[in-house]
Amino acid sequence: MEYSKEEIIETLGVHLEQEHNLPPLAARIYAILILTDQDGLSFEDCLEKRGASKSSTSTSLNLLLNMGVITYFTKPGDRRRYFKTAKKKTFFLSKLQENLKRVESEKHIITLVMDYHKKYSPKKYEEGQVRTQVYLEYVNEKEKTLKKSIKKLESILNE
Repeated sequence: MEYSKEEIIETLGVHLEQEHNLPPLAARIYAILILTDQDGLSFEDCLEKRGASKSSTSTSLNLLLNMGVITYFTKPGDRRRYFKTAKKKTFFLSKLQENLKRVESEKHIITLVMDYHKKYSPKKYEEGQVRTQVYLEYVNEKEKTLKKSIKKLESILNE
């Protein structure tokens, strides 16, 4: 089944909205910027493609700029800003880094709880040791994979 560009924009927008907590308009604008075949889109282009208000479009573009997933440039003799996806800090890299922070935090918390149980509740520690070790193995593998992927992506982006 072949999808139209508009269907792909909507599908990608819904994904970005649900999985990455982007507001609906920002998600659709980012999807448009990902799929455009132009060097960049002006504010007016973004406004026209989404049919949203100027303030909502501006807010969404500023959010994406602040996240570092889009950048802008100007053209000689043209005062307008043109927006495009960022090359140095991609959305993928941002998401991998966020996931790594969550994994590291979870690993730290699990270790704190286990250390507490080991010291103050040895029976509870022993009962949960096997289950916790299985889960910690998963967390450690996930952490290792995330670090490896971040390193690869960073090296690609620095070329």
